[in-house]
Amino acid sequence: MTSRLCVFCRRIEPISQPCSPPWQAGAVQPVTPLSDSEEKMLRDLQTLPSSLCPRCTDYNIIKVFQEAEPENGEWKEAIDRTWTVENNNEYIRLTTEKVKRRGEAVLNLGNLTSLVLSPTCPVCRLIFRIIPREGLGLENDNLKIAPFRSYLQNAGWQKFLGGEHETSGAVLLALESTASLVDHMMGTQDMSGIGRMGRPRLAGESICLASNHVSEGRKVGNARFVGPLANLEFAKRALENCKREHAGFCDVTKPSELQLISLIDVVNRRVVPYHHGCEYLALSYVWGGIMPAPDALETGTLPRTIEDAISVTKTMGFRYLWVDALCIDQSPNPTPEQLVAKQRQLQMMDRIYSSAELTIIAMAGSDSQAGLSGISRSRMSQLQEKVGEYALFTVPPAIPFERLVSIWASRAWTMQEEILSRRHLFFTDTQLEFQCSKARIPESLDTNTLPGWTSPLPTMLDALVTGTYKTSPGTGSPGPNDANLLYVIYWIFTSDYTSRKMSFDGDSLNALLGLLSVWERTLLPTPCLWGLPVSTQPTSLGWFHPRQVIPRRRVNFPSWAWAGWEGSVTIDEVLLPGYLDDPTSRFLDQQLDMEVRFESIDGKEITVEGWVVDLDIKTEPFSEVLDPETGETMGRVVERNFLHATTLPTGRYSCLVISRLKYRITSDGPQYQKVFMVVLQWKGDVAERKTTITLTAVAKGEFMCVKPARKMVRMV
Repeated sequence: MTSRLCVFCRRIEPISQPCSPPWQAGAVQPVTPLSDSEEKMLRDLQTLPSSLCPRCTDYNIIKVFQEAEPENGEWKEAIDRTWTVENNNEYIRLTTEKVKRRGEAVLNLGNLTSLVLSPTCPVCRLIFRIIPREGLGLENDNLKIAPFRSYLQNAGWQKFLGGEHETSGAVLLALESTASLVDHMMGTQDMSGIGRMGRPRLAGESICLASNHVSEGRKVGNARFVGPLANLEFAKRALENCKREHAGFCDVTKPSELQLISLIDVVNRRVVPYHHGCEYLALSYVWGGIMPAPDALETGTLPRTIEDAISVTKTMGFRYLWVDALCIDQSPNPTPEQLVAKQRQLQMMDRIYSSAELTIIAMAGSDSQAGLSGISRSRMSQLQEKVGEYALFTVPPAIPFERLVSIWASRAWTMQEEILSRRHLFFTDTQLEFQCSKARIPESLDTNTLPGWTSPLPTMLDALVTGTYKTSPGTGSPGPNDANLLYVIYWIFTSDYTSRKMSFDGDSLNALLGLLSVWERTLLPTPCLWGLPVSTQPTSLGWFHPRQVIPRRRVNFPSWAWAGWEGSVTIDEVLLPGYLDDPTSRFLDQQLDMEVRFESIDGKEITVEGWVVDLDIKTEPFSEVLDPETGETMGRVVERNFLHATTLPTGRYSCLVISRLKYRITSDGPQYQKVFMVVLQWKGDVAERKTTITLTAVAKGEFMCVKPARKMVRMV
């Protein structure tokens, strides 16, 4: 063999003259579309005589598919739990046997720079195809191809452990590395912000053996080869199955408020008023600043994504489609009446999306001219190869992995569109995927191997988001623990929302109004004020921007609300309701006091009652507060959640105390204090929020020595 497939330059190169690989890995982009030249190269190679290279011959990939017993991610932990002194020899035997079997099923590829993939070997071509096309570097020094059960591609894969499908799940081969690449390819990063149940473990592309070559005992959830065009018959069957099998979970209601909306009649191509009970689809997509021309609907010249959505709606057997660009008045110079009507529709986004039979989600593409993958735009093809009489092919990555690199998932408007919809049809760069409350069915799943394969049943989080979880069992209102959880959920989604991008500052709240409507109607005790639950949770004024964020002020919004700033926000767990009830806390004798109290609101101006203090902060070399009587250090001051107490210049700062935590580290140790404060910038007798700080007081320092005073504070 004199040439190889280079994973860096993505070409055939002489082994004796390798290209210069990058010395640093960039961000992995696992679904970067193949270039035309790369696709042509692979097609041309398949027309030439092919045979397994010596390494792939020794590996015997077909035997691996037929006999390998992949680890499920927790087998070592399970074996360790069985260890005792008496059965130490049995423990060693089980561990050795398991490691040996796993070793026989793993193909070690070694360092990427020295990796030789033969252009004439079908297995080498498959491996070449699933290696990411960007972001590789020399630190990826221990690359392997290893078998995994297909259920690891699902969020909530742990439910299969110990069940009937744990050892009957189909086997896939995927890329594994000890370096940073594994964090991306194996989905070890927390994609959901909620925990590992919310993400697949096997997220990247993989290799599959066709179902007709797999034995009956190990094909559950096997993949299938999908074509270049979107299979809308698959989507229709998935929707029909959901309507038939998921009564009570995925039902769509038609509230009377829908009488206020308009829909696109996709047959007559005109916008018409909604009529009671009609079924319609909705579209979630990236505008990208492209507005339809005034007569584009009638002339058939809408942006490609909207035109494709109209085609999908008709093919799916529906007549009506809701698209914001056409169904909400987008007049550049609206009248006061038009503004009121637009705002009313923005506030009922929850009704619009939750009442749609299905939401078409254009996950791929950067604007509305991109089109839907598999409809008017090509999608990334799979590679199919033959090894003897056996057919093998590549499997697209899991949807959560594709969303990591999608512009759609980075936009503020799309968050509530996804959350509020009962059913979704994702169009990605590689395939379709149908999702509802009970099922996740990718187009690449061979449903004949497991009809009706479903995700875990809806969790409390799902119910809280959709408003179906309302009360504690046997009561008519949320219990105290439920109320605490509601605020945790609020901050999870607020953090996600504020990390996303929007084109216009004026939409800081508009893009969340639908979700806020749901929460205020079914979950939160009182409406949010400028997006913040400050009237019932006044300590929410202590929100802050994480250290990696460079916040920017948004005009026309109050400074005390996160809506008045660009950049993701979060809040310290101490300021959440129920913190003192947490049994896992590492502190002892915890007490909260000096909490701010909500008084009233007038427009953008909020009035609260709280402790106000002027702090003399010295930053040489660290920011610290000195005891005004002794001159000794009373405590260290950290802005937001910066790692080092050096961001505040020396000076005097006016601060509003949000809350104080007193605690001990040991039962007989001294008492410490942690004081959460908002730094104020006064304009006359009204203040604006500047930033947040936390004072961690040493044991011999008492915060009251800086003479805080209880006052009414007006903030704008």
